[in-house]
Amino acid sequence: MPKITKSLLILAAFAAGCVAASANAAVKGEKSTATGDTLKVQGQNTAPAGTPTYEIQQIEVKMDAYKTGDNVTAEDRANNAKIKRDILNGTFDLRELSQLALDKHWTGLSAAERSNFVSLMTTLLETKAIFSKEHTKTQGKAYIVKYLGDSYSDNKTKAKTMTKVSVPSEDVKVDIEYKLKKDSSGWKVFDVIVDDASLVENYRYQFDTIITKHGYAELVRRMQKKLAEIKTSSK
Repeated sequence: MPKITKSLLILAAFAAGCVAASANAAVKGEKSTATGDTLKVQGQNTAPAGTPTYEIQQIEVKMDAYKTGDNVTAEDRANNAKIKRDILNGTFDLRELSQLALDKHWTGLSAAERSNFVSLMTTLLETKAIFSKEHTKTQGKAYIVKYLGDSYSDNKTKAKTMTKVSVPSEDVKVDIEYKLKKDSSGWKVFDVIVDDASLVENYRYQFDTIITKHGYAELVRRMQKKLAEIKTSSK
């Protein structure tokens, strides 16, 4: 795989949620299935509401309003930030992601420390997140995504949604899997796996390495420093 494309997709996944799309027309599924059968490509048809695949497709729908280009106004930038914030807080379970990423270190935190960590993770992702449709609009790279169905576990309280992303201009195909859990408000994403590389496992390894060597406070300090750097560079 060409390095530029691989890094682009990994960046999108790292930023919490790589939903790839064509610049001109989305490839969407007609039905959801637990058997892994390929969803039919039917133009703008979507999976049934309430299914995991539907929730993944809604990220793409919400990103349609994202503005890029030379004429982006301050109002547009504020709206772009809101779109990302709404996606991250509405489609992702960032508390579950944070807990899984901290793994054994989560149990040693107080309720206040847990809340503060989730808030810090959320703010970092809101400022750093880069969704693939942003690249589609700014880099001119068309994506096509095929939705391959949903599989369920734990009495249908957890699910996996499989997709296959292709970049026709570079003859690239990538498998992207979303892990979701169901709560009172519906299905929420807590992990994204790109070609067997898990977002949560990547975080878990990095966080455990820092905490084991330097302590939890150092991890928080580094995250806060990174957030400050991002905000400074974006001014």
